[in-house]
Amino acid sequence: MSAAWWRRNRVALPVMVVALAGLAWPGSEAARDLWWPRGEHVPVSPGGSGDSSSGDGWATVGDVSLRLAAFGPADELPDDPPPDGYAVWRAELAADGDRDEPLACTAQLQDADGNRYTAGSRHLPSYEDESVGVECGGPEGGGVVYFLLPGGAEPDAVRVSALELLPEYWALPVP
Repeated sequence: MSAAWWRRNRVALPVMVVALAGLAWPGSEAARDLWWPRGEHVPVSPGGSGDSSSGDGWATVGDVSLRLAAFGPADELPDDPPPDGYAVWRAELAADGDRDEPLACTAQLQDADGNRYTAGSRHLPSYEDESVGVECGGPEGGGVVYFLLPGGAEPDAVRVSALELLPEYWALPVP
């Protein structure tokens, strides 16, 4: 496009962008209404302020309390070792709640830079193994989860979320 075209349309282009944004805003209301309850927006940490958490390492979201029972480098690894420059971390979670049925949840390990790493890699123990995985409630709540992190990453917190309890999630600092 020539310089003359840009000169002729220098006012029309910004006006068009603003007009399109104005037209899209009402149409995005449903998406905006779904965004808050479906995302992890409210961290709940042990000993934090408010009535959503408690002392002794327990953090409570809804009717389920979780704590980090153990955390550290993994001792046992599957036959396929992690790639060079990576480390495997093991988190053991303990759960306490009045739920009769299990509550499925997901766990992530957040490093000091805010990067998140989810469980699941061919270099880690599989969820097909009944000793691996985590439930945030029910009679057998808690569990063990493994994470693969780059060697230079410094673990900061284990983030656990359950779809039914969003936007709150457990943010359990690592020792």
